[in-house]
Amino acid sequence: MAGENILVTGATGFIGSSLMRLLARQGYQARAYSGRMNDPLRLRQELEGIEIVYHLASAERRGRRRLLQHVDVEGAERLVEESRRARVGQLIVVSRLNTDPNSHYPLLRAKGEMERLIWRSELSYTIVRSATVFGLHDRFLNVIAGLSAWTWPFVVLPGGGKTPFQPLWVEDLARCLVQILDRPDLRGEIVEIAGEERIRFADLAQLIMRTVGMQRIPVPVDLRLLRPTNRLLMSWWPYPPVTPFFMDLFSQSDIAPVDSVLRTFGFRPNRLIDNLGYLRRPGLRRYLFRR
Repeated sequence: MAGENILVTGATGFIGSSLMRLLARQGYQARAYSGRMNDPLRLRQELEGIEIVYHLASAERRGRRRLLQHVDVEGAERLVEESRRARVGQLIVVSRLNTDPNSHYPLLRAKGEMERLIWRSELSYTIVRSATVFGLHDRFLNVIAGLSAWTWPFVVLPGGGKTPFQPLWVEDLARCLVQILDRPDLRGEIVEIAGEERIRFADLAQLIMRTVGMQRIPVPVDLRLLRPTNRLLMSWWPYPPVTPFFMDLFSQSDIAPVDSVLRTFGFRPNRLIDNLGYLRRPGLRRYLFRR
């Protein structure tokens, strides 16, 4: 186990940080990739001697289509080329539910193009399509709570709050990713996972309000109105708190079979209600403006 040589792209991000901690606790040798994803020379240097690559890097948080193309698509293409050159033994990739290279939604289309590059590469791979992930530094529940702190006395329900979600605890996603190292049966597979609780956004928003001790009046708002409003208010920020990709979450169901983690990885993921304490910390308003 300790002899494995693992490289993690996106290692300092939300999911990557949890993965790196878990790998270290279980005795794996893993290091963070420190260059740009579309830099072939840097990739070539850092892939030397690497047996396994976890690919988590993404420009999703920036909310820019151009950066998605550079990081998620062109970056994956460079990674595949240099991984083949370095004879990497296994590529483990985090993607999203509903990815499709022909999707109308830019993030899902970019992830679909990334996946297509990987499964055409002849590398040994496992692709994990995850539902939206929550945890201490997420850009999902934190954003909802932070926005609600600013929009007193209302909480906005995009699309009427009807969209169902199955949020997955970030530590459970990391646990699945580490298990893949000892699962040869998952090589060449695309695995879809989500939490066990399927909840409409209106109910999720109310759960968040109760957790943080807010009282807000729910206001359903049509996505056709929210999208241009969001572009007007957020497009000039380098790290917008609410990106167009965040708004796209409300356009389709972010769900998988409720037993997906149990069936594939043999454990039950954590419940939402048991892991929302981080939302009670001070500074929710300021959190929206974190990079």
